[in-house]
Amino acid sequence: MTVAKQMEGDGRLRPLDPFQDLEAVVELIDLAFGDRLDPVARATLARMRRFARGGVLVQWLWALRGMVAVSPGLVWVEGGRIVGNLSLRRARRPGGYLIGNVVVHPDWRRRGIATALMEAALQLISEAGGRWVGLEVRADNAEARRLYTGLGFSEVGRTLHLLRPEGLSYQRPGPDGVRRATSRDGHDLADLVRALIPEQQRPLLEIREADYRPHWARRLRFWLRRGGEQWWVSPGQGGIVGAVRAVRERGAFPNRLEVLVRPGDEDLGRPLVRRGLASLRGSPEKPIAAVLPQKLDPVAPALQDQGFGTTHTLVQMKRRLSRRIPIRSREPTGPDEAGTGRGAVVPGVGRSGMSDRSKVRPG
Repeated sequence: MTVAKQMEGDGRLRPLDPFQDLEAVVELIDLAFGDRLDPVARATLARMRRFARGGVLVQWLWALRGMVAVSPGLVWVEGGRIVGNLSLRRARRPGGYLIGNVVVHPDWRRRGIATALMEAALQLISEAGGRWVGLEVRADNAEARRLYTGLGFSEVGRTLHLLRPEGLSYQRPGPDGVRRATSRDGHDLADLVRALIPEQQRPLLEIREADYRPHWARRLRFWLRRGGEQWWVSPGQGGIVGAVRAVRERGAFPNRLEVLVRPGDEDLGRPLVRRGLASLRGSPEKPIAAVLPQKLDPVAPALQDQGFGTTHTLVQMKRRLSRRIPIRSREPTGPDEAGTGRGAVVPGVGRSGMSDRSKVRPG
């Protein structure tokens, strides 16, 4: 698929070329959101920058080894310079698409570029037969949330993001009834996730039940990529009532802690957090990230007691597409123009790019 419409004047919308455009897109994201990116996003951005500067041969080798992920998407070009970007990829859940990295150069904001990118993306998804589309946006980004609401998106959930800086001491866990998880706990862990995260929110968080089934094969995969994963659980009446997953990440990416506690059993959060942190002792000194879905907000104090601080809250938003929708994009206006330009017709964007697993969420 190709972009078939050249905009009047200098500005134009076209597909992202990951081999030619990536460095410019990385620099655009860094310029627009660099001071707000968390360590995961910064590490992702640094890897993308190394990929972009590596040359075609290095890029293909990285792509074949799965060392970098570049999502297909759209860019807005002015005077040969990329001033807007949007990534677009298929979701894990069938029929869905995810939009990310909606960014516009600070000097080109409030001219309709973000709206044009979003409307073009919705048209592409609609024409491809997509049934729903999702995205994430910072809760404090009121302008972006108004844009997405105006385009038909509705909030389906929130996640609280926390970070524990490196260099803090680890508290040795005492007798707490917490035990190592086994493959037999997989069904209970999946039930715990379903009880805590709404059905509408799960596809946007890209949650798979397979990720909550401890198994030797998963441990082997983590070991082969120089990482690690440990699950600990708190048994209760009728099954598991709490769990923690400690993940050692490679390279510059922070380690991760995921805590799951049934409502009413939030006191289990403290022993679970201590046990998870103890599992990460001995790994290279680095920050530890944690994400709490909305129902787990009461567990935040257990993380804060161990040195975690809140970095931001993300809002997950979703729009259903029951039928093909005509999109009439408005051409971005100049700095002193208030009129509406002619519609931008963007019938399709090819699947240029490599694996689509990683993403930067600066919005």
